[in-house]
Amino acid sequence: MSEPVSVYQPALDRLRGRLADHSFDELIRRSGARRLDDARIGVRCVGQDYVVGYPDGVVLDADGAPAEIGTAILLLLYLLESTGREHEGEWVSFEQLPGGAGYSGSFRGRVIGPVLRAFGQHPETLLGPAEALDGEPLPLGDVAVRLPALPRVPIAYILWAGDADFAPSVSVVFDASVEGYLDAEALTVLAELATRRLVDPTNPAHRKE
Repeated sequence: MSEPVSVYQPALDRLRGRLADHSFDELIRRSGARRLDDARIGVRCVGQDYVVGYPDGVVLDADGAPAEIGTAILLLLYLLESTGREHEGEWVSFEQLPGGAGYSGSFRGRVIGPVLRAFGQHPETLLGPAEALDGEPLPLGDVAVRLPALPRVPIAYILWAGDADFAPSVSVVFDASVEGYLDAEALTVLAELATRRLVDPTNPAHRKE
């Protein structure tokens, strides 16, 4: 019996078809991805390595298996939409980005909520799982980390422990240059992927302190 076709397959096929319309070298230059050889692009995404074939657009994980379709779509969008915009060194909220306000409810539910539940009471426990995903500490909030979610798209998670008067809280912010790489919908997908990998108990560094 054949496997059911994903409802996202047509979107993936369209993106794969667009790849050949772009220069191989320009795709790499604008996205910060790695040239593996003349027909393969290496992209690291939230602590895991992927290979994108050129010009066919086939996306494989580090084991050589087809990437999950949502991840494949995300990586192709990133390669196709990247502008090469330099980091601006200014963190901005999701709501400040074009179109962000329209996705803010989804963003809070899929990105903020899981981090708050997993780490809100003990913010320091975020550090280990973040390090396992190439993250590094930031001097913000009570605990903060910077994840290189894609080569030119860092995400910062900032946690406040709270006290007798204030509940724990979380902010997830982006370098202002992200407008040159992903739109609000795709950025929600990327941040959700990063959050899932942070809170996933199979993350080798995810543990109770």
